[in-house]
Amino acid sequence: MSSQKQEGLSFATLRAAEAVIETKSLTGAALKLGISQPAISMHLGRLERTIGTSLIKKVGNKIIVKEEISRLIRQMLDLERRLKTVGYEKNISKLKVGICTYCAPLLLERAGALGKLKETLTWRIADSRRLEEMYEQGELDATFRALYPSEMAPDLSTEFQMRWIGEKHLLDFTKHDGHGIEVVLPPPHSPLGAVAREWLRRHEIVYDVVGEVDDIMTAIRLVSSGIALSPLPAYVQDNASMELNGCTQVMPGQVEARYGMFFDERRFNLRAALDIFELLQGEINRLPPHVEVNSGRALAHQ
Repeated sequence: MSSQKQEGLSFATLRAAEAVIETKSLTGAALKLGISQPAISMHLGRLERTIGTSLIKKVGNKIIVKEEISRLIRQMLDLERRLKTVGYEKNISKLKVGICTYCAPLLLERAGALGKLKETLTWRIADSRRLEEMYEQGELDATFRALYPSEMAPDLSTEFQMRWIGEKHLLDFTKHDGHGIEVVLPPPHSPLGAVAREWLRRHEIVYDVVGEVDDIMTAIRLVSSGIALSPLPAYVQDNASMELNGCTQVMPGQVEARYGMFFDERRFNLRAALDIFELLQGEINRLPPHVEVNSGRALAHQ
């Protein structure tokens, strides 16, 4: 007898399968749900292992959906939606909102601007990749997170600018030492990490990663200690509480990223989502005071 543990079916897996059924395409399903195609393939694999048969079959370039399986999936999801609708009026629990670690400090000072809405919310702070997973699994009612470079943006989205902050002596050291500039970056699999590495590649900058961090406070502590540069949000320079210890923008230009607000319309009305989104959008787009930037060719090229 096999001792392998039976996999369960999550509603995230069923919703991924439903998207494949509706679009008859893995790429289309990924775009519909705003997740990656490998994630869709992972959900399909989990579904097929659990039910012991495949949902789709390929005939040439076409995908054919097995109708009997698709009916079962739709029935299960329809039941879930009905149960949520019935229980909505009785559910008095607070709404769960996820926010990226790179934006979380903004809430400490500005959450009061939400007024009475603040009393209906609880906050979950995590890196963008984890927030994506939590939202897909129904653990969050809304999330404000960074978007992957090729990810389809939701209706509520905004640009997010990061600047290379550090001590100026690091560039002078790099010129004389001949090695790459030392940097602290978000992990490469995260949206902000991917965008930062693409910026360095596009500008042909030689660099050495001395640390990978997924929260802004750790990045700030490493930068303020003088050991490396890091791409930090523009709002950091305008916030004395961040304790940058005289660090400033030391490489010209800025890293352009995107942020999006995802929310469950059955739990969140548009007005509440807009209030949170507009508060955070206004804060992350607030320009810091003018700083003098070294505009020379500071770094060696690959």
